[in-house]
Amino acid sequence: MKKKYNEAFQQLIDDIKSPSQATTPLPDTLDADLRDYQKTGFQWLSSLSRYGFGGILADDMGLGKTLQSIAFLLSQREKYPDSMPALVVSPASLVYNWQAEFEKFAPTMQVQIISGTAGERKQLLEQLQDVDVLITSYPLLRQDSEQYEELQFSTLILDEAQAIKNHLTKQAKAVRSIRAKERFALSGTPIENSLDELWSIFDVILPKFFPNKRNSKTYQKIRFQA
Repeated sequence: MKKKYNEAFQQLIDDIKSPSQATTPLPDTLDADLRDYQKTGFQWLSSLSRYGFGGILADDMGLGKTLQSIAFLLSQREKYPDSMPALVVSPASLVYNWQAEFEKFAPTMQVQIISGTAGERKQLLEQLQDVDVLITSYPLLRQDSEQYEELQFSTLILDEAQAIKNHLTKQAKAVRSIRAKERFALSGTPIENSLDELWSIFDVILPKFFPNKRNSKTYQKIRFQA
């Protein structure tokens, strides 16, 4: 027997299950032609954001997760020009790639890389006026975690999110401490070895949504079966 839901809940289900049918317009200032599957990824991120959810964009390497994320961040900035800046965290080797991609596809966005000495990074984090996006690396975020305690962000994007697959590391704890309205992870391999790694990522992007894994009989059952 087919279940019946109220109209709003049914719309939520449709938006999440069939993002290609969503109609969020691409940002006017995006300097790129998205492929159909990239448009679907953009619509999916937009739908999750509309309902206050986080999620993992788990496309394979080379399919444009960065571009889809930039399109989403640009769309959010155009809709909410006075909102707090977004934060992108990536491996150190990809920080300047993110900057180059923003310059190429979203040149209207003001991007600030947080790098340099500890003193220089502290100064940059104290001068965020007119900044749309901050970009930093996982190691520097870990080192600067105290500097981020007083900051708030509109969106947190975690690139290569398997970097926080162990929720007990200082790196994962530093990421969990970030205050952001919405959180998304990008990864081609959200599970490399065990289900624990996926739980760790979801513990960041949807805090408290899943039960404590140690005390959850349901989690332990799923973990055993996996």
